Amino acid sequence: MKIKQNVKGFTLVEIMIVVAIIALLAAISVPSFINARAKSMQSSCYNNMRLMDGAIQQYALDNSNTVASAVSQLVGTNAYIKDTPLCKGGGSYTLPSDLAGKTSCSVHGPF
Repeated sequence: MKIKQNVKGFTLVEIMIVVAIIALLAAISVPSFINARAKSMQSSCYNNMRLMDGAIQQYALDNSNTVASAVSQLVGTNAYIKDTPLCKGGGSYTLPSDLAGKTSCSVHGPF
Protein backbone atom coordinates (compact mmCIF):
# COMPACT_ATOMS: atom_id res chain seq x y z
CA MET A 1 0.00 0.00 0.00
CA LYS A 2 1.41 3.33 -1.13
CA ILE A 3 0.63 6.54 0.78
CA LYS A 4 0.37 9.70 -1.29
CA GLN A 5 2.00 12.80 0.23
CA ASN A 6 1.03 16.40 -0.55
CA VAL A 7 4.30 18.32 -0.79
CA LYS A 8 3.85 22.06 -0.98
CA GLY A 9 6.64 24.32 -2.10
CA PHE A 10 8.03 26.45 -4.88
CA THR A 11 9.77 25.29 -8.00
CA LEU A 12 13.04 26.73 -9.16
CA VAL A 13 11.35 28.49 -12.08
CA GLU A 14 8.89 30.27 -9.77
CA ILE A 15 11.69 31.48 -7.51
CA MET A 16 13.71 32.69 -10.51
CA ILE A 17 10.72 34.67 -11.81
CA VAL A 18 10.25 36.37 -8.42
CA VAL A 19 13.95 37.24 -8.23
CA ALA A 20 13.84 38.66 -11.78
CA ILE A 21 10.82 40.83 -10.92
CA ILE A 22 12.54 42.14 -7.78
CA ALA A 23 15.70 42.91 -9.76
CA LEU A 24 13.67 44.77 -12.38
CA LEU A 25 11.90 46.86 -9.75
CA ALA A 26 15.23 47.67 -8.08
CA ALA A 27 16.76 48.69 -11.42
CA ILE A 28 13.89 51.09 -11.98
CA SER A 29 13.69 52.58 -8.48
CA VAL A 30 17.36 53.05 -7.48
CA PRO A 31 18.15 55.78 -10.07
CA SER A 32 14.98 57.62 -9.04
CA PHE A 33 16.07 57.59 -5.40
CA ILE A 34 19.54 58.83 -6.31
CA ASN A 35 18.07 61.66 -8.40
CA ALA A 36 15.67 62.63 -5.58
CA ARG A 37 18.56 62.74 -3.11
CA ALA A 38 20.62 65.00 -5.38
CA LYS A 39 17.69 67.39 -5.84
CA SER A 40 17.12 67.42 -2.09
CA MET A 41 20.77 68.37 -1.44
CA GLN A 42 20.58 71.12 -4.07
CA SER A 43 17.37 72.50 -2.57
CA SER A 44 18.90 72.49 0.91
CA CYS A 45 21.94 74.34 -0.41
CA TYR A 46 19.77 77.00 -2.11
CA ASN A 47 17.82 77.48 1.11
CA ASN A 48 21.07 77.95 3.03
CA MET A 49 22.23 80.57 0.51
CA ARG A 50 18.88 82.36 0.79
CA LEU A 51 19.27 82.38 4.58
CA MET A 52 22.80 83.76 4.29
CA ASP A 53 21.72 86.49 1.84
CA GLY A 54 19.07 87.61 4.34
CA ALA A 55 21.66 87.63 7.13
CA ILE A 56 24.02 89.69 4.94
CA GLN A 57 21.28 92.26 4.33
CA GLN A 58 20.53 92.48 8.07
CA TYR A 59 24.25 92.81 8.84
CA ALA A 60 24.52 95.64 6.31
CA LEU A 61 21.56 97.46 7.86
CA ASP A 62 23.13 97.24 11.32
CA ASN A 63 26.66 98.20 10.14
CA SER A 64 26.21 101.23 7.81
CA ASN A 65 25.91 99.19 4.58
CA THR A 66 29.13 97.30 5.27
CA VAL A 67 29.17 93.81 3.77
CA ALA A 68 30.20 90.90 5.99
CA SER A 69 33.54 89.52 4.86
CA ALA A 70 33.26 86.14 6.59
CA VAL A 71 30.49 83.75 7.58
CA SER A 72 31.72 83.96 11.18
CA GLN A 73 30.44 87.57 11.33
CA LEU A 74 26.92 86.31 10.63
CA VAL A 75 26.85 83.23 12.90
CA GLY A 76 26.38 83.06 16.65
CA THR A 77 23.78 82.85 19.38
CA ASN A 78 23.15 86.62 19.29
CA ALA A 79 23.96 87.06 15.60
CA TYR A 80 21.88 86.73 12.43
CA ILE A 81 22.18 82.95 11.95
CA LYS A 82 22.22 80.53 14.89
CA ASP A 83 24.38 77.77 13.31
CA THR A 84 26.84 77.78 10.42
CA PRO A 85 25.04 76.58 7.26
CA LEU A 86 26.65 73.54 5.62
CA CYS A 87 26.18 72.40 2.05
CA LYS A 88 24.94 68.79 2.02
CA GLY A 89 26.84 68.23 -1.23
CA GLY A 90 30.17 69.03 0.42
CA GLY A 91 30.55 72.50 -1.09
CA SER A 92 31.70 75.70 0.56
CA TYR A 93 29.92 79.05 0.50
CA THR A 94 31.39 82.27 -0.85
CA LEU A 95 29.93 85.56 0.34
CA PRO A 96 29.34 88.39 -2.16
CA SER A 97 31.70 91.35 -2.22
CA ASP A 98 28.85 93.90 -2.36
CA LEU A 99 25.16 94.09 -1.47
CA ALA A 100 24.09 93.54 -5.08
CA GLY A 101 25.89 90.18 -5.27
CA LYS A 102 24.59 86.78 -4.22
CA THR A 103 26.06 84.02 -2.10
CA SER A 104 27.41 81.10 -4.12
CA CYS A 105 28.29 77.47 -3.46
CA SER A 106 31.33 75.70 -4.89
CA VAL A 107 29.15 72.69 -5.83
CA HIS A 108 25.72 74.10 -6.72
CA GLY A 109 26.70 77.54 -8.03
CA PRO A 110 25.09 80.89 -7.21
CA PHE A 111 21.66 81.21 -5.68
